[in-house]
Amino acid sequence: MAKRLRLFRRICATALMLACIGASPTHADDAAPQELTVATADAPVAIKLFPGRQDGRRPAVIILHGAQGIERFAAAYRRYAETLAQTGIDAVLVSYYAAADIEPMGSSDQASRQAYFSEHLPKWSARIRDVVSFMARRDVFSGKVGLLGFSNGGFLAVTSAASDPRIDALVVFYGGIPGPAQHGLAHLPPLLALHGDADRNVPLSSGKALVDRAAALGGAADLVVYPGMGHGFDFDPSRPEAADALTRTVSFLQAHLR
Repeated sequence: MAKRLRLFRRICATALMLACIGASPTHADDAAPQELTVATADAPVAIKLFPGRQDGRRPAVIILHGAQGIERFAAAYRRYAETLAQTGIDAVLVSYYAAADIEPMGSSDQASRQAYFSEHLPKWSARIRDVVSFMARRDVFSGKVGLLGFSNGGFLAVTSAASDPRIDALVVFYGGIPGPAQHGLAHLPPLLALHGDADRNVPLSSGKALVDRAAALGGAADLVVYPGMGHGFDFDPSRPEAADALTRTVSFLQAHLR
């Protein structure tokens, strides 16, 4: 009960802070994201860095897009990145796909799409580790980093967090444990999983299995279920569920990265 009360208070405090953000003056230069390229082991990776509105050293959150890439839901990813930046966290939106990945990952054939994802998962995970290393070399880095993944990006975030002890917090929207990691998952950082119970793309059972595995490994793990919500429910900012999910995500990341 005490733990739930502390979490509720953090969520309320974050909600109040988010409500005040629109009234807070910001400088245009501070608000502009930076388009950068990170050299990784196999290919250059484009990132968009939203600098945290805070002087001194800051934590970072790596944001991982879903199967369609960034562009289709760019406004939704940007909403998360900008909100995290407003709270003093460096938010990094990563284009971990190459141009050749867009078409096969957008295929309507689920079996071929999943096979392609499994085949490329190790390479994409290695790219995320290189992005973490890039952020860790920055003078303003506080030493704390989290991963925020949506759908396929959530599965990728799980794999990346399990293989990189530098990850301090993990947020997964409608994701789960990737097939290749089913038997080799030995570590996860504190986890927040958010899922709609009407999701037809990634069933709620996948989110539950992820949380159960994280808890079995001895880590803190929470699952938030949104009744009646399907895949991508949080991408519509007019929904109260979307506002709740954003607030919970920011509160969780602040709690574990400060």
